Amino acid sequence: MLLPRAITLAVAASLIARAAGLHAQEPAPSPQAPDTSVKGYAPDAEPVPAAAAAAPAPAGAPVTIGSQLGFVDVLPTRSPEKINSLLASAAGLEAEAGVELATAMSAKEKTKGLVASKKQEISTIDGRRKVAEKNKQEGEKIALETEKKDAERQKAFLERRLDLHEAEIDRAKAVQKMAAAMTRALQLEHELAIRRAGRAQTAGVDPTATRRQDAVILELEARALDAKRLQAEAEKQVADKDVDLARRRIELNKAQVTAGGQ
Repeated sequence: MLLPRAITLAVAASLIARAAGLHAQEPAPSPQAPDTSVKGYAPDAEPVPAAAAAAPAPAGAPVTIGSQLGFVDVLPTRSPEKINSLLASAAGLEAEAGVELATAMSAKEKTKGLVASKKQEISTIDGRRKVAEKNKQEGEKIALETEKKDAERQKAFLERRLDLHEAEIDRAKAVQKMAAAMTRALQLEHELAIRRAGRAQTAGVDPTATRRQDAVILELEARALDAKRLQAEAEKQVADKDVDLARRRIELNKAQVTAGGQ
């Protein structure tokens, strides 16, 4: 009776061990897809690239090279009152130069007549001196030679005076040119100031109009700057004429001292 029971237990243990081994060899069940029908479900989202995170700026955004680099008004804007005051000064300067030019030209013509008269006087004295020399009139000859030297010193003085009047004429013309250049530069500057004020009113409202205004302003600024350059060159010419005028006056002073017999 004990032997059959032992055999039965051994067989049962063997069957249990085989069943456990088969269960261990079975593949793991495949994971089921999550149910997306459940309300509030959101699948894991992939990370968004950094470049795609920022939306591109709209085409009409007021971002320009000038704003990025910090462009400035190369020619600073001055008030209309200041510009108008300078325009009035330029007009007054040009008018004054016109008066000086007329005065110098009149003085030049008068002095030219005096120089011609003095030359004739010297020629007459020289003729008398030659006659005295021919007639052996030594006293008359010496007196005429002295008179001739005085007349020549006076002529030298008149010639230096003529040089001075010519220098005055040149300076007056240079001042007129400078005043005209100054007026032109100020007129362009005034128009530039008006355009800049108009641009400030359209900025941020109409990008197309603003770009057109910018183009006009840049061109006006370039012309105004070139006019300023021409004005500076004209001012330099006036300065050169002032130097020449001072030199002519010094020469006239010396000739006047000599003509006075000092």
